[in-house]
Amino acid sequence: MNATPPRVPPAAPPLALPWWLAPALFTVAAVLGGAWTYRSSPIVHGTAWLALPYVVPLALVAASWQPSSHPGTRTRGLVLGGVGAVAALAYAHLATFVLYTVAFVLWAFQGGG
Repeated sequence: MNATPPRVPPAAPPLALPWWLAPALFTVAAVLGGAWTYRSSPIVHGTAWLALPYVVPLALVAASWQPSSHPGTRTRGLVLGGVGAVAALAYAHLATFVLYTVAFVLWAFQGGG
């Protein structure tokens, strides 16, 4: 009698990362980037409503958590997560620039003094 060798399960692909790895990294990057830019800008001394627009980058990052089965939606989630992380990193300095610009324009129209 011939003995049949036991069946070996197929090996997993070497780069098969879990779907949640990229959204988790984007979430950490958005939170750390947002906290860093908020603490390093003059907005931290302003009123609390100036921090409200941080909801937009966090919503973009949250959209990347939706699991997808199609490559197109997976790419969309990665793009939304990356844009959200960059927006969280840039928001505080952009808001500071806009507030200073508005203050300068108002000062200029008031006659400068």
